[in-house]
Amino acid sequence: MVKFETDVRIARAPEDVFRYVTAVERIPEWQSQAGVKRVDRSSPEPLRPGSEFTMRRESGRGTATIECEVTAVDAPKRFDFHSIDSDGFVGDFATTLTRNGDGTTGLHWAVDMRPPNLLYRVLSPMIRREIRKSALVDFENLKRILESGPPTRPGTNADVV
Repeated sequence: MVKFETDVRIARAPEDVFRYVTAVERIPEWQSQAGVKRVDRSSPEPLRPGSEFTMRRESGRGTATIECEVTAVDAPKRFDFHSIDSDGFVGDFATTLTRNGDGTTGLHWAVDMRPPNLLYRVLSPMIRREIRKSALVDFENLKRILESGPPTRPGTNADVV
């Protein structure tokens, strides 16, 4: 098992951050270090538990297809999904947002990856380092994108950035 957690403080309201991170088609905009190139939703309806989307991720070994299913959506506090990729990696991803007293958002991200076989289990420390390296860059990208965009008023549906 490969587990990793990280926290980032974003100078935007939780509603703005939630709206952006749940616009799964936009994941490639901020997860470039992780190699996410494309995300397709299976339906245009708002995300809810059971909603599905597919990510395409480039790595040194080629393109991986990652099938994802939303497991929790609680606006503007939580967005979780379960994944399985074309190599058999199973993952659970949890994003939790909290409103800080100064109007910023605390984002907590946790991943639990389960390698498909003994070889990948042996390589788990290296995989964890790669997840950490990617997450540190990607969540700084997310922070930069959100903090550089125009603010939105709470309760509006204005697009973020």
